[in-house]
Amino acid sequence: MGVTVKSSVNIGLKTGYSVLVTVAAGFVGIHISAALRCRGDYVLGLDNFNSYYDPTLKRARQHVWKKSGIFILEWDIKDTGLLNELFEIVHFTHVIYLAAQAGKYPFWKKIELILYAATKKAGEEIAHTYNHIYGLSLMGLRFFMVYGPWGRPNVAYFFFSKDILKRKSIPIFESSNHGTVACDFTFIDDVVKGCLGALDATEKSIGSGGKKKRGGSV
Repeated sequence: MGVTVKSSVNIGLKTGYSVLVTVAAGFVGIHISAALRCRGDYVLGLDNFNSYYDPTLKRARQHVWKKSGIFILEWDIKDTGLLNELFEIVHFTHVIYLAAQAGKYPFWKKIELILYAATKKAGEEIAHTYNHIYGLSLMGLRFFMVYGPWGRPNVAYFFFSKDILKRKSIPIFESSNHGTVACDFTFIDDVVKGCLGALDATEKSIGSGGKKKRGGSV
C-alpha cells in the first residue's frame, strides 16, 4: 500500500496540495477528486463501498477515474489504524478527520431532537473545539440535492423521472402543518467550485492553537 500511496500523493510536492478525500467513490467525492487532480493537486481517496445505494456505481466510478491517476483505497475512515499508517507515509495538507472522531468526543448543548440535525450540530461543535485547541483551519460545507453526471440513483429526480416515464403521478409531500414543500437543486460543478474555493481559503482561519481566549472558526 505504501508505494501506491506515495505515488498517488507525490511526496515532496512543492506546488499544489496533497489531499485525502473521504467517500471518494461517491458522487460528490469523485467529482471533487477529479477537479483537484485536473488543476494539479494530488489525490488519495478512501471509501468503504457500503450498500447505502448499489455499490456497483461506486465501483464503476473507481474504475473510470483510476485512469486519471485517482487511487481509491477500500477502507473505512473510522479505522484509526489505517489513518495513522497513512499519515506516517505522507503528511496530508488537508483532511476531514473529524468524521472519525465524532463518536469519541461528543458535545451536547441544545441540539434539535432530530438525529440528522444533531449530527450536524455535533460536527460544528467538534470543529470549533479542534480549531481552538490545535489551531486547525476548518471549514464545513452542506450540500443540498446535488445532481449531474454519475449522480446517486436514490434521490428525488431519479424517482421523478422513473414515474414520469411510467406515466405515474409524482407524490407531493406536505410539511407537518399541511403546508407546501419546495426545494432547489445544485449542479455538481457548482458544488465542486465551492469545495475547491473552501479548500483554498482554509489558511485564512483565525485559529491560534489554543492561545485564543474565545471565538472560533468553522
